[in-house]
Amino acid sequence: MTAAVRIQMTACALLAAAGLLAGCSGAVGTADGPAGAPSNQVAELEPVSGEKPGTSAASGRFVETTEGAPAESGALADGTYPPDFTIDLTVLVGLGAPELLKVEERQAKYVVLPDGALHADASPFIDISTRPGRTRWLYEDQVQFLWSLCSQIGFTDERNANGPPNPDMLQVPRGERLAVMTFRARGRTWTFVRRATDAQPFDAAAVRIIRTIAILSWLPDYRAEDIAPERYDFGPDPYAVYRAIRAQQPATIRR
Repeated sequence: MTAAVRIQMTACALLAAAGLLAGCSGAVGTADGPAGAPSNQVAELEPVSGEKPGTSAASGRFVETTEGAPAESGALADGTYPPDFTIDLTVLVGLGAPELLKVEERQAKYVVLPDGALHADASPFIDISTRPGRTRWLYEDQVQFLWSLCSQIGFTDERNANGPPNPDMLQVPRGERLAVMTFRARGRTWTFVRRATDAQPFDAAAVRIIRTIAILSWLPDYRAEDIAPERYDFGPDPYAVYRAIRAQQPATIRR
């Protein structure tokens, strides 16, 4: 073995040892080099010149760019919802208001918390400060659907809110119904109030959000027989049946 061959083999061994040490030294990365920071840019197709994005011709390579990214809308562009998104919804029925069958017309309380906990109850004894027990946990896509729905019907725009800073002070007038809807997102809280008199329904937006949350809470509409008064007809003499029973019993002798 010549000296040149021995020198070449020694150099190869030293290079291999250096690569092994670099891989075992605990440094972040691989043998190909250190891992770069993950990119938060939007990956999109680079369209061919003269073609619109999304066409069959725009099937070129992927490039990382922030140009052409969709603008953020009320329902967040990345398909999520604010981490503090909360709904506090109360339906109040005043004295003398007619008893109706639809679930959105019943006195009820609904609370959706950021972790997906849904609290709901329907009772004539509920008020705005009531905190009902938990009914169920919502899936993440169900909370996302609620956020998107609120965005579509305008309840995520606090500039249109017409409720007071403290909705607990609201009083429902006689013969009326109030829907008090308080929302929280991005560190802000706002309240919408909707009013209905006699048998008139709430506006379409309020009806949609109330019915959606009621369905998620497994609260159905009433049937006519559910609110019919229970009446018992015992005839003109309600004690006749008891006298007949007593007459059939053997007489007891008292000492």
